[in-house]
Amino acid sequence: MNRRLPLALLLPLLALGACSEVEDAVSDAASDAGSRAGCELAQPAVDAGRSLVDDVTANIDADPAAAQRELSAAADALDLAEPALTGEARDVVERAGAALEELRAQAQAVADGATVDDQVLQAAQDEYGAAAEQLTGVC
Repeated sequence: MNRRLPLALLLPLLALGACSEVEDAVSDAASDAGSRAGCELAQPAVDAGRSLVDDVTANIDADPAAAQRELSAAADALDLAEPALTGEARDVVERAGAALEELRAQAQAVADGATVDDQVLQAAQDEYGAAAEQLTGVC
């Protein structure tokens, strides 16, 4: 009887351990599904942003106010996808958003009368392009 008592106490602990493994598997599956859903939102937004970034860097001085509006709209699209992303995908979308913000700030400066800083434009364009490529690989 004494041997059965420790075994009886051990069984609930084993059951809890198995439940924990199942819970972890379900949590991982839900996280993966959430990231896939986030990628489905983020990838088209980032892809559309590529042509916008190219256009803005080429024509920012033509209509900086319009560039600001378009860049803000693109950043908003990325912001919608970000909460559904995790890990590397989220980091990449944040980098793309930061590049958009750099371009938006440059458009604001041009609207305020500053001359276009081609180095800032090129750096932001390169960063956005790198983030877009990385997101394609991650998603």
